[in-house]
Amino acid sequence: MNKRLKEIHEMNARWEKESPYNFCDRWCERCVHEKQIRCALYKDELERKITCIAHGRDEDDSEITEAIMEEQYKEVDENLSECRDKFGINPDVGALDDEDTVDFESLPQDVQKHLRFVQNNPLELAAKSYCHKARAFLQNTFYDNDKVDPILKYDFVVVSWYHTLLQVKLHRALCGFHEPACEGELALYDAVAQFQVCKKAITLSIDALRKISPAYPAFSVQIKEMLALSHNIHSRIVAMEESIT
Repeated sequence: MNKRLKEIHEMNARWEKESPYNFCDRWCERCVHEKQIRCALYKDELERKITCIAHGRDEDDSEITEAIMEEQYKEVDENLSECRDKFGINPDVGALDDEDTVDFESLPQDVQKHLRFVQNNPLELAAKSYCHKARAFLQNTFYDNDKVDPILKYDFVVVSWYHTLLQVKLHRALCGFHEPACEGELALYDAVAQFQVCKKAITLSIDALRKISPAYPAFSVQIKEMLALSHNIHSRIVAMEESIT
């Protein structure tokens, strides 16, 4: 690990103590208690569920959930209103309708370059391919299948949880990598943080697929393809991290 990357990891470790939700895989029930009690999002979610249950409702009751979220985000709305008034921002001016499109050629050159970097990056393409193959595999073996071996059910859940999250987190990381529109390097720090989540997702998914593989010989080709893509993505992430100077 080069010196610059080490500095980023050290700073991210400090920020993680204040806002762990920016550095996680969103699998709250698997999160360690020490991190849960530091996470504002987890505590907000727990408050919502407890309130629903206390009122004799389902823990995802829409009416109570809406009321709680309005209260939880009241301060955010007030702060946004203050910013709009202070800087004279009209959120309706310049807003795009569903039919509107952005003229790519009219964007600044550095933004065009960055968008091409994200869209054409091998990581983006590999993540989409993995997500597609994993979804097809899960549909044929796990989803709507009551005969899954209980011993392997957790491994299937792992693959299911991470196959979409991996694509989203990789896209977010690439968007922040050398982001030209960002002042300072906050986006780069976030990109490195998302790469860590991606590597965790890949490691756990590989382990799960290897456990599943012997029980599903008919899908050995698909599993090997997913494993190959996973290793490829992991290697490319490491290479991108080491390129940071």
